[in-house]
Amino acid sequence: MKKSVRRVIRISIWSVSSIILLILAYFITVIAIATSNDYKPPMSDTLNIVEGNNQFLFPDEEVSIITWNIGYCGLGQEMDFFYEGGKNMGPNKELYQQYINSVFKMVSGMDSVDFVLLQEVDFGAKRTYNDHQDSVFMKALSEFSFASAANYKVPYIPFPIFNPMGRVNSGVMSFSRFIPDYAARIQYPGSYEWPMKVFFLDRCFIIMKFDLENGKEFILVNTHNSAYSDAADIRLTEMQFLKSFLLDWASRGNYVMVGGDWNANPPGFDTLAINNGDKVYFAGQSVDSDFMPQGWQWVYDPSMPTNRDVASPYFKGQTKTTLIDYFLCSPNIEVHKVKTLDEGFAVSDHNPVYLNVTFLPDTPCCDSVAVYEFMKEEMKKKKKK
Repeated sequence: MKKSVRRVIRISIWSVSSIILLILAYFITVIAIATSNDYKPPMSDTLNIVEGNNQFLFPDEEVSIITWNIGYCGLGQEMDFFYEGGKNMGPNKELYQQYINSVFKMVSGMDSVDFVLLQEVDFGAKRTYNDHQDSVFMKALSEFSFASAANYKVPYIPFPIFNPMGRVNSGVMSFSRFIPDYAARIQYPGSYEWPMKVFFLDRCFIIMKFDLENGKEFILVNTHNSAYSDAADIRLTEMQFLKSFLLDWASRGNYVMVGGDWNANPPGFDTLAINNGDKVYFAGQSVDSDFMPQGWQWVYDPSMPTNRDVASPYFKGQTKTTLIDYFLCSPNIEVHKVKTLDEGFAVSDHNPVYLNVTFLPDTPCCDSVAVYEFMKEEMKKKKKK
């Protein structure tokens, strides 16, 4: 072999080795920075309540709620998402501006309801041009009280490789026409193993508590859970934790409601019941029908999907859709109406869901003894397993 050929081979090997070392060094540095700046929220953290108009909630009132995952104003019908099989991390700036303007207009129109629960709100992230969406929605519901909590706080995400997501600061927001007496961020237990954990969400829910004049309390929870597809064990831990939390509040005779993106189908979900022309699929395992004690109500609109697949842009009748946004109400809440607002996934990969309810007087299902007996039986089942 000639010296010139050997020289070219050595240079080529050296070049490839150098590139590999640089890539390794890059990812080691990114992991080190993310680890040293890992967001470690407490299990319970009292939130600052920005107060709106001085209105008080009375137990005999009819109240309405909307829950909506706004998809960080970046997952409208034209978009796909790299983590779910697509190619994009976020829209270009012009399209993003169209999305957030539309979302702002829609949220502004929600001022006729009493509570608005939002998920995937960016508080300053590269994917949404460092826009503080919380400030935007404060203006959309300027007369409402609100509290917000981060659940996705990472200094730098290196994926996708050629257009990294970069810095992310995102979370959930709860708006109320009435001034809450208390609000808190509650951290879900369970997490990925290191180093994945430093790049993924720290799932949580927001609780708002309202003291009523009949001596009871109304507990409103805004949740965004993990999906079965990539975190089945974590999700089960989250759900068991939430269950215990809800039963504890309900055992005192309080009114308890959860709304949000559950990332799983509700009990009794039937793909054939959806009749709006969309293609429908099951999103992993549905919540078990006996997950909560008798009397608890899983409330959703069975005729309309709330979420669409983001592996590709949305096309009516072709893109897969499902139902993962809904409510859970304690037995002493009477449900009057639930309706998914069909927005055609124009500005988010989720549709909003509307609920109208009233609070009932004491209900046997909320008796603390009954709840205690149920929890004892649950513990016995776990020990047998």
